[in-house]
Amino acid sequence: MSNKVIVTAAVHPFLLATLEQKGFEICYEPTMSYDQLSLQISDAIGLIVTTRLKIDSKIIEAAKALKWIGRLGSGMELIDTELAESKGILCVSSPEGNCTAVGEHSLGLLLNLMHRIHQAYGEIKMGQWIRDENRGDELTGKKVGIIGFGHTGSAFAKVLTGFGVTILAHDIHPGALGFQQFPQAKMVQLETIQQEAEVISLHLPLTTLTKHFANTRFFEQLKQQPYFISTCRGGVTSNQALLEALQHQLIRGAGLDVLENERLDSYHQAEKTNLEALMALPNFILTPHIAGYSHEAYYKMSKILLEKLGVI
Repeated sequence: MSNKVIVTAAVHPFLLATLEQKGFEICYEPTMSYDQLSLQISDAIGLIVTTRLKIDSKIIEAAKALKWIGRLGSGMELIDTELAESKGILCVSSPEGNCTAVGEHSLGLLLNLMHRIHQAYGEIKMGQWIRDENRGDELTGKKVGIIGFGHTGSAFAKVLTGFGVTILAHDIHPGALGFQQFPQAKMVQLETIQQEAEVISLHLPLTTLTKHFANTRFFEQLKQQPYFISTCRGGVTSNQALLEALQHQLIRGAGLDVLENERLDSYHQAEKTNLEALMALPNFILTPHIAGYSHEAYYKMSKILLEKLGVI
């Protein structure tokens, strides 16, 4: 009987070493394509993925021996979990492993914007020493709206505790994990965040319900001209709506770690024009989906995933 596990992404050495120690045959191909996976999956009992490959019905139907799918990180939108689980395939993720990193990165984006750090540094590199126009805003005492209060939303709330902020948290699930882990948060409706929050941070999974959650109507409902942060999934925010919100000063600034389309070499002209317009704005910053990518998270995601799969 096969004991083969396919690993389709770069992983911490701990994961590979542990699988080997437990007697698994590892097929480690971090650059494996969808087509290659579809050809190799038939005799695999385990599959470890990130967000690079879509694990759809074709892959799952071809996986005749598959017992489990491990997703490093959070978000299962690229895996047909319903079909997999109907076939007795265990599907687990490890959001606990990188939520602290995401919370810290969200704070970094926010402080960068509020204190004009990247804007001022860019001016200095051009030989300009400008002070008055770079006068910052303090985070201390502000109302922070967190939309999506699971692992990463509550992790962001925790790193904010030293700033004396009021946390306004919204989640469609009243029993969301964050309300247990951070009981100091005020559970509110979305409208309350739109009316009162001076900072808004998105921590939502990408689903049919959350696709373009931050759209034109969402931004038009904001009353406090808040700072806007998103470290969740690019598709949750409409890039065009975000650009217009910045241009019309509906928000004070925006910090993203994600884009709707993160394959920059595949952009058509409209996408290029939109991104160039965003990056030309001094109150916009963008990082390449690295919020949950810390060295510590790299290890913790592997360890937690193996624990959930029962390997250790």
